[in-house]
Amino acid sequence: MKAVPDLAAELLPPVGPGFIATLTLAYVGAFIAFVPLLSLLVPLQAQALAPMDKIGLLSLVTLLGAVVASITNLAVGWASDRTRHRLGRRRPWMAGGLIGVIVAYGLIATASSPAMLVASIVVFQLAFNTLFAPLNAVLADRVPDRQKGRVAAFLGLGAPLGAASGVLITHPILADTTARMGVMGLLVTACLMPFLLTYRDAPHLHSAARRATTRLQLSPDFGFAWLSRFCLQIAASIVNAYMLFYLADHARYAEQFPGTTVESGLARLITLSTILILISGFLGGLASDRLNRRKTFILLAAGLMACGLTVFAIWPGWPGPLIGYGLYGIGFGLYTTVDAALVAQVLPSRQDTARDLGIMNLTNTLPAVLAPVVALIALGPERQSWPQLMATSAVLAVLGGLAVLGVRRVR
Repeated sequence: MKAVPDLAAELLPPVGPGFIATLTLAYVGAFIAFVPLLSLLVPLQAQALAPMDKIGLLSLVTLLGAVVASITNLAVGWASDRTRHRLGRRRPWMAGGLIGVIVAYGLIATASSPAMLVASIVVFQLAFNTLFAPLNAVLADRVPDRQKGRVAAFLGLGAPLGAASGVLITHPILADTTARMGVMGLLVTACLMPFLLTYRDAPHLHSAARRATTRLQLSPDFGFAWLSRFCLQIAASIVNAYMLFYLADHARYAEQFPGTTVESGLARLITLSTILILISGFLGGLASDRLNRRKTFILLAAGLMACGLTVFAIWPGWPGPLIGYGLYGIGFGLYTTVDAALVAQVLPSRQDTARDLGIMNLTNTLPAVLAPVVALIALGPERQSWPQLMATSAVLAVLGGLAVLGVRRVR
């Protein structure tokens, strides 16, 4: 006999192409909101404001931002589960978060000191997680289990397209931070508005808001899924935060390609990785639905990510970074899509979806806290032990893949 949460998910009506399209576009907008910001623009700001200790400032920004993100995501998830409003229990929070993100962009663009940069990133994380916590709950709220892999495949487009937007954001025509932030704000708003204007809660969610509780009823399956994502996300956080400096200081990208900038080189690598992420994520999501298997694909994804990180560790000369980013991108795309479907299936409560996803979201924010600590230790006092950092990340990816074997309810 199936568990009650599984039956509840299977009784959800199927979602149509229009819903999938607007939700996918909203996810793309959410990832545009933070991926190029945290992987490209904030490192550049840190370098400009603290050229003698850019890694120290970036680590501080990342750590404090992650703490704020963790608390906000949990709090807003808990609150949106209990919200009873004519616009539904998710939309008011998403709309408020979007406004806050636009305000935060203005603060980041005008930051003139390390302290102001730290404060503006704190504001951004507060606003972004107010937007993303309820958005992240929609897959579990509205999509039946038999469609989760398919819908997750489309939602998986968010991360690579968000990363690919860095190519536009760093285009020479956008020469200063203010222009870049302005373009990001327009893109994010354009992507999110169709969903905000059309989304409606499923009928059962109105009563679910009344039944939401404060009791935690987490399961071993949820715990193993949490641990798996936690390990893999530490590795991903290191790549996202430090790849610009890896290319500059270890791979010596500017020396290998005179006349180019490191940020343009990273943007090109991200573009290639984006294509691979799109393909692997989409095909992986569809295949995991068809075969009714999630764990096998996550194991494969973790292995590919670990291989890419190992290439970074042992082969900094060209085309090593290209091959490493390719392997990492294929694995990351496959992992993010299939893992989203798996997590949505092991949630303990349909009434407390956003709260429980807030707990799961700690696997995104806590790694962002730990990644700077791991980086500072692994890089050593001279901040140059890049092979050691990448090898450590590869080990974490393998551990994340193995942890998913503990999940029993999902194959």
